[in-house]
Amino acid sequence: MTTNNFRPQQRPDSGINEQIDERIDASEQDTIITNPKQNVSVKDDVADSNSPANSHNLADSHTVLSLQNVKVASRLSVEGLRAKKGECVHIIGPNGAGKSTLLLTLAGLIDADEGTVMLLGKPMNDWSLATLASVRTFLAQQSESGFHLSVKEYLSFYAPAQEDLLIPSVLEKALEVSGFLNKILTQLSGGERQRVEICRSLLQIWPQLERGEGVAFLDEPLQGLDIRHQYALASLVKFLCNKGNTILMTSHDIALSANYCDSLWLMQKGRMVAFGKSHEVATQTNLESVFECHFAISKHDNFLEIQVCAPISLE
Repeated sequence: MTTNNFRPQQRPDSGINEQIDERIDASEQDTIITNPKQNVSVKDDVADSNSPANSHNLADSHTVLSLQNVKVASRLSVEGLRAKKGECVHIIGPNGAGKSTLLLTLAGLIDADEGTVMLLGKPMNDWSLATLASVRTFLAQQSESGFHLSVKEYLSFYAPAQEDLLIPSVLEKALEVSGFLNKILTQLSGGERQRVEICRSLLQIWPQLERGEGVAFLDEPLQGLDIRHQYALASLVKFLCNKGNTILMTSHDIALSANYCDSLWLMQKGRMVAFGKSHEVATQTNLESVFECHFAISKHDNFLEIQVCAPISLE
């Protein structure tokens, strides 16, 4: 199921967004906008004709990632998908749906048993790991460090050498990690560590992200974050996509994803149930079928409200 003709949703003003906005100087060039309607990508169907020529001789300048008839053991079976330049894709589905396997396959970190995965018009098998690491980044669900490193030391391994600031201002505004740069990684809370890992993953390809040429795969980046930083991260992802970057992230927050993505992919048991615009994918029929619980869905002020209206009975 594919979808079309949907206007991106606008999240109503809230105390959360007001707190975030207070930390962002709108006069700066690197401005995160926390209103999804204002973050609509102008690159929906047409690539920026003034953008630098792609060094990889992309056959289809609109398509950054594509997947055709891919199977990975019994975990994944997808006939065809693609992500365009500047597209913000959120992937939802229950535990074990194949979301992480899909990200790992698209990122070239596991090989498909069958089918073809393409990145920038080039088969994934033709990319070296060293070259891949310079154009795409991957945030895993869990990261462990056995070294006694401070946050500053850890991030310095990934920060571009030519940058004056260890953490670019736009990342600091969204992730707020400068307050614990001198802390040892093992002394951080779960949410603080997650913000550091998100920062680390984006620093890895920051020159590409600044040029709007990066590709990022974020596996459940919202886990462990408080609600303010969840929405700050969602706004950061939209901001980076509006620059031309392509970002795919998995999520268990259906409402947030539906309102902050350009494209929503719904998975179940290793297969793609639906993909396209939020209001076509996040329907009551689809969600109740996949998640096996009852949902109430309504639209207010261009904001798609999605709630579980009847919990699962344990009797």
